[in-house]
Amino acid sequence: MNNNYKWKGISFNNKGVIIEETPIIPKPKKNFTQYTIPGKSGYLAIDNKTYESLPFTLKCHYNSENANREDIAAWLDGYGTLQVDDEKEYTGYISNTIPFEKVVRFRKFPVQFMLQPIAKAITPTIITATESGSFDSDTYTDAFPKITITGTGTITCYINTIGFTIYDADGTYILDCEAKVITKNGSNASNSMSGDFPKIINGGNALTITGNISALTIEYKKTYL
Repeated sequence: MNNNYKWKGISFNNKGVIIEETPIIPKPKKNFTQYTIPGKSGYLAIDNKTYESLPFTLKCHYNSENANREDIAAWLDGYGTLQVDDEKEYTGYISNTIPFEKVVRFRKFPVQFMLQPIAKAITPTIITATESGSFDSDTYTDAFPKITITGTGTITCYINTIGFTIYDADGTYILDCEAKVITKNGSNASNSMSGDFPKIINGGNALTITGNISALTIEYKKTYL
């Protein structure tokens, strides 16, 4: 029995819900596009570099001594994060309607999730720099960081071969590379930027920065399959 499961940051045990059985979350299936070529045996497969969503079910029972049915019904609903151990969590949503009228009588019920295929570390990795260099990452798939950069004038930042330039910089800018948004003081600053949003790959990553940069922070969450 795994007692580390949390939904929306709240432990199942703290809600009076006991997890009876927790199957291992499988590695997600990779998406390929398959083509048949006339006059050729077999097929041609194109790797789409994406993964299928993961259905996952927790078998639970309801401990009536320290649980509130209405509170549990509101909690086990909608979209959120499912923490499966002390290191990683999945985002997803609860896909079934839990029949609480039967739960009161029989105590047992399933919670069915539809999870995003890539899990992320709970604790982010943070890298600081003010000059070019390199860093290693053990992320399993590409990770899209949050980059906070402070400088003046024209400043440029590349991670490997992907990077951006900020023109007439005069303060601190935050790039959310997953959402592909750049802000300054909470306002959109896309008019000041050209280029693309970098990503972090497994293994060695080259960091190249130019211009008058006084502070640079790269924050990302390692990914898991």
